[in-house]
Amino acid sequence: MAKTEPKLRPWIVHLPLRILSLPAARAFLICGLIWLLGFSYGRLFLWRDPHSAYFQSDSVYDLDYSAVRQRQARDYIARVTRDVTAAADDAHDSSNGATTRPSKTPQKAGNTPALCAAFVTVRRDGDQARQYFPDALGSMLAGLDMRERAALAVKVLFANTDPAQHPDWEAPWVRALTDSAAGYENLTSLQSAGLRKAEEERDLQLKGVFDYLYVLDRCLEETSAPFIAVFEDDVIFAEDWMARTMRGLQYLARDYTPAEGEKDWLYLRLFYTETFLGWAAEGDWWYRHLPLMLAIAAGGTAVFLVLLRLLRCGERLRLDWATIAVLSLLVAPGFTVLAYMAGKHNLPLPGYSLHHSVPLGPPTSALAAGVVPMDKNGCCSQALVFHRQELPNLMQYLRQRERGQTDIIIEEYCDATGIRRFALREQVVQHVGLVSSRGMATADTRSVWAFWFEASKPHAVEGSHRRVVEEVDWAMFDRLAAG
Repeated sequence: MAKTEPKLRPWIVHLPLRILSLPAARAFLICGLIWLLGFSYGRLFLWRDPHSAYFQSDSVYDLDYSAVRQRQARDYIARVTRDVTAAADDAHDSSNGATTRPSKTPQKAGNTPALCAAFVTVRRDGDQARQYFPDALGSMLAGLDMRERAALAVKVLFANTDPAQHPDWEAPWVRALTDSAAGYENLTSLQSAGLRKAEEERDLQLKGVFDYLYVLDRCLEETSAPFIAVFEDDVIFAEDWMARTMRGLQYLARDYTPAEGEKDWLYLRLFYTETFLGWAAEGDWWYRHLPLMLAIAAGGTAVFLVLLRLLRCGERLRLDWATIAVLSLLVAPGFTVLAYMAGKHNLPLPGYSLHHSVPLGPPTSALAAGVVPMDKNGCCSQALVFHRQELPNLMQYLRQRERGQTDIIIEEYCDATGIRRFALREQVVQHVGLVSSRGMATADTRSVWAFWFEASKPHAVEGSHRRVVEEVDWAMFDRLAAG
């Protein structure tokens, strides 16, 4: 006689169905699925924030938009090099009586530049590192509108005591593209000897402060530009960097008024890294009181649901006490934690989200101008635009300090004086230098990264460039520079 398969016990089949028939169980299941959808969304779209639970360090440092700008920069420099070479050949031919073609000379700064931009560049070893400076200068200038280039005076300091050591010292495109490019000039014998010693001993904290002061002095003495920028040589510029910078400066110069008791502003930061802008117990009330927030979420949900039950709305919603307990003690805290997992700058809260779109319209407010206060945790010194009238006091402070990390000294000066600091909400400069001129480890240089810069889309940036350049009051900057 054949054996029959034992029948499944009825309770094994019916128990899950009976559990799911309970309103509390169904509510937990539905909310759990919604939570998982939110978690999946975070995995797909919120992985750039280094402080989110979804951060993907294996792909966030890949060059995307920066690679586009590198190609554009190299194409631009190649065209300029061909034009310069052709002009030299034509000049030679003309000396022999041959007919020459009209020369193509790159545009330079106008008579009243609004922004003096200084690069400090040093020799770096390695094929990748040697390309930093050409990519930086090329991406700065590639795609600029004529009004933008006229408002920009570009100066380059070759900061080796023997500038001929730098691979681009005699590159024909350097003098063609810049308004001034030179090594150290008019130094005393004592200064020259001190610089050579600092270079030989790799005393970069002494030499770094000296170089910073040197280029600031050159811009102050050689131009009347109301704004002065200092750039490191291992950065990449977005196509619309100049337009968005001038729009931000326009707001600070024309529309920003310090509150009573506040001092004026020192700089506008074009690059920052979110590495130092995560949740902080010091400044973020919501984060500092996380247990209290979970209790508020649970308690608030419980009170709301009990009120619904007492008002008899709960009959339609089938709000029994078990359902209220599940939603209050499990679901509400769970979704609160999910919000924190998104990362500070992915939350649509005032003062938190640094990467939402700038609204259209006249840039008469900080938000519309793309400007945000950044008095704390701003890093680093890759791209700072200084307010000319506030520079003398800072420079005196730098001379007194004499040595140190320049960006830290500047922040200490601002903290001591209470002067304001601002940044462009969406970075227009990326730091791509993994080979540090200061001997920093790769892990440290990698952390100095604009995490959302690479997400920029070329066509969107081009459209932004065309729009923002028309929002700038260029005549206002001419008046400021003239006097």
